[in-house]
Order: sequence, then structure tokens, then C-alpha cells
Amino acid sequence: MIKKLIRKIRRFLGIPQKYASETSKVRHLVVGYCHGLGCDIGFGGDKICKENCLGIDYQQPYAATGKDKVDIICDVMKEKIPVANNHFDYVYSSHLIEDFVSTETALIEFIRILKNEGNLILIFPDQQKYEATCKKTGQPLNMYHMHAEMGLKFMLDVLQKINGISYDTLYSDDCSIDYNVILVLKIYKSYVC
Repeated sequence: MIKKLIRKIRRFLGIPQKYASETSKVRHLVVGYCHGLGCDIGFGGDKICKENCLGIDYQQPYAATGKDKVDIICDVMKEKIPVANNHFDYVYSSHLIEDFVSTETALIEFIRILKNEGNLILIFPDQQKYEATCKKTGQPLNMYHMHAEMGLKFMLDVLQKINGISYDTLYSDDCSIDYNVILVLKIYKSYVC
């Protein structure tokens, strides 16, 4: 109770909260959508779930934000994820999709390994709010971000371009936690892989 009160006061005063990872900021909002066998792509050591969740990342993640082991070694920027089609009940990725040159290609690969009617959970920055936060706090910008227009509208526009899928939005949050956009979608595939 006291910890919650302190967090509220810190937020009210504009004092930044310290988190171990971007996932730790939003876990309480999205973990309820992580049912069955899932994966966390680009997890950097802090998987969204500690059980029934495979971590997909470089052998040595470039962001070491936790101690969870890498289960599937893959450079997802350059390689197809070595997992069968329609394998996972949920696919989670936090602060990775903005690093892809082609957001559409990344989404297609994430959806490929997701079962029909599985949950796709994406956490990504609103780039303009992210840059403003960095300027305010003196934090250096992440130079791997590829899209100046990254944000909720950008992601929804890209999703509309993907053939053979439709989706229901289960949860969406446009930056109530600093610059983080949260998008939880139930994906329906109209094709058989």
C-alpha cells in the first residue's frame, strides 16, 4: 500500500520511476494476456513470463535487463525465427519492433509463429514522446530506432497492410506510461500455413 502511494506521489511530482526493463513497466497490464505457451522476442534477459515462455534473442542480448536465459538463439533482424508456423499461443515483444527497417516484415514473422486466434502483444515507443523524454532526462537516444513516425497510428497502419489477417484489439494504451505504446491483439488468420 505504501509503495503504491509513493509511486503515485512520484508520478504526480514528475519524478521518474526506476525500472529494471521496459517490460517491468508494463508487465502488470499485459501478463494476463499471456496464456499457454508463448515467446518473448528480444527480451534482453527479462521475459514477460518466467514459465511457459521461450526467450528469443541473441546468444548474448545487447540489453541485459535480467537474468532469464535465451531459449532460442536468433538474430531476428536477419534470420527467420527457427520455430514452426502456428506454434505459440502468444507472442510478446517489447521495444524491438521499432528497430526493424521493415515493420511489416517483422510483424509477418511474429504472426507466422503465432497460432490462429493467438495474442500478439507489442510494446513500442511513440518516437516523438520518447525523444522528448530523452531530451528532458538527458538520456541518449537509441540510434537503432528506424521510424521517426513510430507510434500507435503508425503500427495500426502497418497492420492494415498485412494480407490474410484480421484482429481484435484486446487492450491498447497510448503512452499512459511515459512513451510506451501497448497493443494487445487477438490475431485471426484467413490462410493456412
